[in-house]
Amino acid sequence: MTGRGPEHLRKTTNVVLDALTRAAEQALHGHAIDMRTLEALVAELKESTAFDDFYRRSYRELMEVVEGESIEQRRTNAFGRLMLHPLSGLFSEEKLDRVLVPNIFSFLHMVLGDEEAIAAERCGALVTQLKEEKGDHFTWDIFYDDPEAKLILWHVLVKISASFKRYDLRKDWFIKLMQYRPTTVSLASNAFVTKEHSPYDDPIQFGEREFCLFFHAMFDPLQNLDRKDEVAFQREFGADPHHLIGAFLVNLATCAI
Repeated sequence: MTGRGPEHLRKTTNVVLDALTRAAEQALHGHAIDMRTLEALVAELKESTAFDDFYRRSYRELMEVVEGESIEQRRTNAFGRLMLHPLSGLFSEEKLDRVLVPNIFSFLHMVLGDEEAIAAERCGALVTQLKEEKGDHFTWDIFYDDPEAKLILWHVLVKISASFKRYDLRKDWFIKLMQYRPTTVSLASNAFVTKEHSPYDDPIQFGEREFCLFFHAMFDPLQNLDRKDEVAFQREFGADPHHLIGAFLVNLATCAI
């Protein structure tokens, strides 16, 4: 997290503290303040409705900070970028809504568990290495095409395919997960704030068609590996994709796009 959130909270708190100081000055007319009077002033400020609009505005501003930092984190999250890269065309063509991104990350966390942190660390280290080697010539495409990045992606895809052993039930569950609108936004591993949604918000569009588009985009490249990548995949997993995750690919083949 950057300093924008704490700075906003400091700014909000300072407004309230300034209001307390002004209330004390008006009540005491230059006399020394005692604890009973201070407590009474604080209690009055707690119940005052004069700050309602200020609190609402501050809350909206804080949510804007949280969402802005979330977007920035995704931009710098090498593992997240790697996993979303196969979907980039669907997002740019608006066949999938970018509002799905938090739910996609939730799905990956559910599937990978503790392995997610390991994959994220490997991706971060790889990006650091590539940036040192390439300097100003570094691009994210170089990262996506790196053999180690491909191995990380393939391991995640193999893990995802294994989670679809009961394909129809898992598909229904996945569609429901993608339709979910998060009611909290993570500030840290153990800190969340509630995110309000208008009852007039359009429902998230994700059904059978979007499911097919999503998984074909993720897995079709595995079925069309060039010779070099095919050798690398077989060396890593001891089998080609069709033999390793064939059952999932057969089910996916029935999913028309």
